[in-house]
Amino acid sequence: MSRSALPLVSVITPSYNQGKFIRETIDSILSQDYPNLEHIVVDGGSTDETVSILQEYASKDPRFRYVSEPDNGQSHAINKGLAMARGEIIGWLNSDDTYLPGAVRKAVQYLQSQPACGMVHGQCEVIDEAGVPFSTFASEKADAQNLYQSCVVCQPSAFIRTHVFRQMGGVDEKLNFCMDYDLWMRIAKVHTIGFIPDFLANTRLHGSCKSATQWHSVGVPEVLRSLAKNYSSIPSHWVSHLSQYRSMGVIDLLRQLKTLRSNSSRITGMNRYRDLWAPPILRVTLESESTARAQLLLVKGKVPGAPMQLPKAFSLTALVNGRLAKTFTVTKAQFALEIPLDTANQVNRIDLASTSMIQPAVPQIDGLRVGGYLAEEVLPLNHEEAIIYQAFRQ
Repeated sequence: MSRSALPLVSVITPSYNQGKFIRETIDSILSQDYPNLEHIVVDGGSTDETVSILQEYASKDPRFRYVSEPDNGQSHAINKGLAMARGEIIGWLNSDDTYLPGAVRKAVQYLQSQPACGMVHGQCEVIDEAGVPFSTFASEKADAQNLYQSCVVCQPSAFIRTHVFRQMGGVDEKLNFCMDYDLWMRIAKVHTIGFIPDFLANTRLHGSCKSATQWHSVGVPEVLRSLAKNYSSIPSHWVSHLSQYRSMGVIDLLRQLKTLRSNSSRITGMNRYRDLWAPPILRVTLESESTARAQLLLVKGKVPGAPMQLPKAFSLTALVNGRLAKTFTVTKAQFALEIPLDTANQVNRIDLASTSMIQPAVPQIDGLRVGGYLAEEVLPLNHEEAIIYQAFRQ
């Protein structure tokens, strides 16, 4: 079959300061036995030897092209490459991973034989810094049900029809770690995902890669956010596996998630004292982005010096935008309130009135306190964040 009769495959490689590995990545693509492909490297302005390597390949192989300029990270680079791609099928190979011989040909043959499939993936070897295999990725046939349980697609082995990738709007640029897993979830909702039980690629695990350095700080919060976004729940095994986030510990997880996103709801005004003591009426104003409206206001409170069970209960009444939202009875020294917000509004004003008049036993920064409790944490939660909190609060 002539080259022109075969679909063009565009392989996208996001890159930044991976000069140590990128030559091996490029060679694994350009040496494929599939004749109709192009390789696009989207480099974020590397300062190591990467750019000189890219210039070398661009000067000698017409199938290779690149851009090197500052970008907003890996997800942005992938979407830039998607916009540049001319092919009918997209391969996505990071700048420290490699294809195995025959990978592109096998993927194209499968997609040609299975027109209902929106993408296909295969098995992956896990290699070390020197390129030596030491494990295999647990790949299997993927659908919406088993992707809910875990990521069974190893990204270097995935090939996606271009129209499907574009239909999804590319990868989510708010994600820096699990943008691939999130993409598979979204694709599985509307397309069949094929599986080739052959090894197609190598994924490299080394000391400086994100999988080794950012799993707990970035990976876990982003995976949970993606599950909440796509399924509106968190699988029970994630909750049991991450037991350190149960109960009040989930606050740390939510706080970390908020630092990773630019469109979280934000508090624009609050009359809580500097020492965290709440006045008799705690007033909070918060604003949300239109695409991520706040759903709950979480207030984590504490009655200082009180025993675990309060000798006398007190109540907290929440008004949202002047309307009664909920009344809470506080019986324990530590408590958490979930105040439902008005999701129709981007701005919410909350008044939380206390019936307690406990006076602090220690001197305070701003004088007398009579609100009865410390408002240790005041966090607005959007839909996804509320799902994560509720999953781990038990």
